[in-house]
Amino acid sequence: MHTAKEPKPEYILDGRRTTTLEAFCNEVGQTLLAGQPWDENLDGFQAVLRGDYGYLPDSFRLVWREVGCVRAALGYDETVRQLLKQLRDCPPTALIKTAWALRAALRRQGPTVFDWLVDAISKHPNVELILVETTDAVE
Repeated sequence: MHTAKEPKPEYILDGRRTTTLEAFCNEVGQTLLAGQPWDENLDGFQAVLRGDYGYLPDSFRLVWREVGCVRAALGYDETVRQLLKQLRDCPPTALIKTAWALRAALRRQGPTVFDWLVDAISKHPNVELILVETTDAVE
């Protein structure tokens, strides 16, 4: 457990490399798990944040940079693409819910892939999410 005086470990996701859900999963694997294999999907991401894959500190900061471009890239077009993939593989019990979500996304309504990911992170009080719109030109 980290005290107020002790800084939390920090992991940085580069938004320029998280422009699809698959690319986000790859970045998570490289950044949080040092390339260790994991179930690269939303459920697997929840498991990563719980610490089910590899070692993560009890509490840490996740900095997601270039989030302005990420919001656009993981917006409705990516959401439609992901929901179409889910429709192909979803069980009959989830078919109607997924179809309604797809209908909303096609109308540019409802949560996007970006929203799904931020929501997933927010369910883990041990993870402090910091969204950075742009990074300095000089790094």
